[in-house]
Amino acid sequence: MAWSDAYVGLPWASGGRDREGLDCWGLCRLVLAEQRGVALPSYAGDYADAREREQIAALIEGRPADLVRPVPAGQEQECDLILLRRGGLPDHVGVVVRPGLMLHIRAGRDSECEAYGAPLWCSRIVGFFRAEGQALQRMK
Repeated sequence: MAWSDAYVGLPWASGGRDREGLDCWGLCRLVLAEQRGVALPSYAGDYADAREREQIAALIEGRPADLVRPVPAGQEQECDLILLRRGGLPDHVGVVVRPGLMLHIRAGRDSECEAYGAPLWCSRIVGFFRAEGQALQRMK
């Protein structure tokens, strides 16, 4: 059983931050907290709805520089974040399960693993990121 199996099938909920319901950032926070002991900021309340792409894109572009660092494509590892654009805006994030496979969740669908090299996603990849700096302060 892969570690990601414990996260497949979780329900989607706008602004969700726990297993009762998650949006894409909530899923990333949950995975990194449980798998790596990394505390990412919640951003709960920083956007009205997870489907508000412009608000999400603005949060992503304004993220603290010490939150994550870019990882060159081809060097991504388990539990790195993958940032994707939809409709031209960077507004979706997932977690690398292993190179080529991501765990993510989107509106109206349960969390799932998908190949990010597949035609649906490969042209939408903005980049890969690894949590560091303040985000790497271990949770108590």
